[in-house]
Amino acid sequence: MPKEKRKNNEVRIYLDTCILQGALSRRNDEDVVFVNELKKKNWKVYTSTHSLMELYEIAKDRSFLFNLVYRRWVDVNTFLRLRTRKNLNQNDLDLIVKDFDNFFQTNDFIEFMDITADVWDDIKDIVEKSNLHSSDAMHLALARALECCILITHDEFFIKEGNKILKETETYDRLRVCDIGKVEETLKEILL
Repeated sequence: MPKEKRKNNEVRIYLDTCILQGALSRRNDEDVVFVNELKKKNWKVYTSTHSLMELYEIAKDRSFLFNLVYRRWVDVNTFLRLRTRKNLNQNDLDLIVKDFDNFFQTNDFIEFMDITADVWDDIKDIVEKSNLHSSDAMHLALARALECCILITHDEFFIKEGNKILKETETYDRLRVCDIGKVEETLKEILL
């Protein structure tokens, strides 16, 4: 049986938190270039509001680590023990917010989506039937609900396990999980 074509050729993609984190922190050139390229494309780009919260936690951890290790010469083990009791000052927090505001104003094509009751049901189903971490299950369920054709991540386990789930649920023809380097190739496979 031939693959069913999409109703329209609108490209919808979902970005995992790690892609946004790499671009936001400017620590991963591939992520920075990819997000900049997305600005030029007429694609719908989504992530979850949960991703924004994950990004804030990562940024706070980085700032807290920097403050402890650089300014106080504290070792990494002490950081790991203290990280749940951060003591960032208002200036540290304001810098994080400023970085986020700058990034998301510059990249205002990225839409943050909330989780509906139906998506929660799908997340629960995925978690109960797979080895995916709950946050990855949430990303996969939301990408499916948004009718995205690609969920982009760097997480090799998420790619393998996510695609396995999509095959088992017979949605692999419409949605794939892939790395940045395989986006164009995967789009050709899905949209043909």
